[in-house]
Amino acid sequence: MGFYGATAGFLAPLRARAVDRHGRRRALSGFAVLFALSLATLALATSLNAPVIMCVGAAALAGAVAPPIGPSMRVMWASMTPTNVLLKKALSVDSVLEELLYLAGPALAGFVLLVISPSAALLLPASLVLIGTLLMLSSPAARERREPGAHNDSPVSEQSLLKQRRFLALLLPVLATGLVVGTIYVTVPAAIQGPHSEAAIGIVLAVFAAGSVVGGLLYGASQPKMSAHKQLLALTTLLTLATAAVMAAHTVLSLGLVLLVAGVFLSPTMIVAYFAANGFGGTTRQNAATTWVNTSHNVGAAAGSVCAGILIESAGTNEAILVALCGSAAILAISGAIPTLRRRPSPFRS
Repeated sequence: MGFYGATAGFLAPLRARAVDRHGRRRALSGFAVLFALSLATLALATSLNAPVIMCVGAAALAGAVAPPIGPSMRVMWASMTPTNVLLKKALSVDSVLEELLYLAGPALAGFVLLVISPSAALLLPASLVLIGTLLMLSSPAARERREPGAHNDSPVSEQSLLKQRRFLALLLPVLATGLVVGTIYVTVPAAIQGPHSEAAIGIVLAVFAAGSVVGGLLYGASQPKMSAHKQLLALTTLLTLATAAVMAAHTVLSLGLVLLVAGVFLSPTMIVAYFAANGFGGTTRQNAATTWVNTSHNVGAAAGSVCAGILIESAGTNEAILVALCGSAAILAISGAIPTLRRRPSPFRS
């Protein structure tokens, strides 16, 4: 799982860049086929009790070729919606459905594992991703508006997105959000102890996701006037402050209520980030831009999970939350300062 997550997360921008360069249909169909074959290989290897190194290799390969369906779908939403208001509503629905899948996915996996073996169960996501990707690509909305590979090769267009200060300032609040969310998902199981703790943990985390669903729906119906960057700073600050109340929650009910409120700010943060990133991508790097939002969140979540696990073992749950809150505050401060920085003049003439 670690190797799968590492290759899936860190190689995501490269896969998205391949979609931008070679066209949606060609790249996504190729990734989907390779992903299905990789999971089938992993299923076969685990069913035959193959050496661990082979299983790890198959999992890493599956992560490396996982098709960037989410970012591509969000780019398609942008092409299907004639106004920014409709695009925001589409991204809100997209975010809400994603949260619902996070709720339903583990339950579905548990049910499937009652019927078939874990190795055979891997064939289910392999089939779903392959069939779903090909069905999506068969839609008229998936047609490219430009020829694949049609790029503006000027230095400006090829400048790395991460070298653009405004884009970097956009990603930092998403990184902070991931840091807080990763900490929550490790801290909650550690904080809830006693009889029936497994059920309580599942309910509390489900409430957190439910709050995110509510937040996504509310944001989709709103029309904020602030810039995307200011919205991100405000939403992530509210998420951080709401999470701070976890340290004062001493019962399952109070913890659930706190996370319900905190979850309200999660989906809106991602919606704003996707919406703003779509503009940075222009016509040639839309998939890459939206994928960087995913990558920032996943990197933050991974860092939060690791740090929380270490701190819970050595100090306690409150200390893990406190460090995450301080980290989030520092990241937000940097993000807020970036747009105010002035470029240093070059000593050379251009």
